[in-house]
Amino acid sequence: MTMRNLILPFILLLTFVFSCRENDIDEGLEKNINSVNLYIAGAENNEACYWKNGQKVILQNGSGLYAHQIIAENNNIYVFGSMTSEYTLNLPSKHHYLWKNGIRYNLDEYLEDVPNPGPNSNFGINSKMIVENGNIYFSGYITIYNSSSTLSTTSYYSWKNGIKTLISNDNNITVPTSYDLINNEIYFSIRKNDQYNPLTWETGFFKNNVYLSIDNNSDIKSYHSDNTGIYALIKNVFTNQQYLKNIHTNTILQLPTNPPGEILNVIWEGNDKYYIGTNFYYKNNTLVQINDPNGYNRISKFHVKNQQIYMIRYKEVINFGDLAKVFINNIEVQNQTITPISASDVEGLLSIYVD
Repeated sequence: MTMRNLILPFILLLTFVFSCRENDIDEGLEKNINSVNLYIAGAENNEACYWKNGQKVILQNGSGLYAHQIIAENNNIYVFGSMTSEYTLNLPSKHHYLWKNGIRYNLDEYLEDVPNPGPNSNFGINSKMIVENGNIYFSGYITIYNSSSTLSTTSYYSWKNGIKTLISNDNNITVPTSYDLINNEIYFSIRKNDQYNPLTWETGFFKNNVYLSIDNNSDIKSYHSDNTGIYALIKNVFTNQQYLKNIHTNTILQLPTNPPGEILNVIWEGNDKYYIGTNFYYKNNTLVQINDPNGYNRISKFHVKNQQIYMIRYKEVINFGDLAKVFINNIEVQNQTITPISASDVEGLLSIYVD
């Protein structure tokens, strides 16, 4: 089924309802949507897979795995996945996989100098892949235990096309929280210098390997940039206060006031700023509440391209789990019935990307 067939009811509805002037606008909307490829990644029947414009592709050696991120760039398709059986386990050395154009790589072999997990060492990988200009980025840590004592050393790295770069080996770092790539520079967020009675810590980030402190008792969730600078999305862990802070000028950019729930994601595209919650989002300061008559109200993934909004949304079904649908501008384009897989918390449709 082609993308055109998937969204035909949407286009017909627009054509029937709106005026001639609005129809001219809708023709541009149809052109924008039909000119892209829509990718959805996840798992079905305990196999990692993705759908391109509704057509399913089973990933090579994907049995017992799930795909949680997909990116398409310059006719290449990158998928990041993990083992289904480890989804709910708190393991420092989970098994992760990269597919590039269908060829699978084990990350513990693809990434330089990752140790074999065991009593003397372990490693952890941030569950986010970045692809830019054909380069693939991961980040994580490696811990080495001293066999003659209880001491250990942990070093933090980024990997570009599998080649590692040291970010820091500061043992005062306690929690890495996020990382992003902006203007070809890695921003790696951390907590450090934990103190007790009262509990407090320093919040900061490494820009490449240079450290900057930015706040206290908080986590940096993500980074966003526009023509005024680069901003960190910060959440105070104790007060739950959230705000955007310019990392160079310390200027505070407030999120929409009195949202109906927590802002979980931020996307800036061009001059538009989107702030996304569980069942709502803001486009700039305009609130859009999700109220689907069939109950698909929980936003899982949110993507914007050319001012068109693409979403995966879930509906909870008692004693079954979650059902998933894909929407473009609030119009359903893909309804995928997913067989529950062995780790029940793994959703069926997990990532969305538009190329």
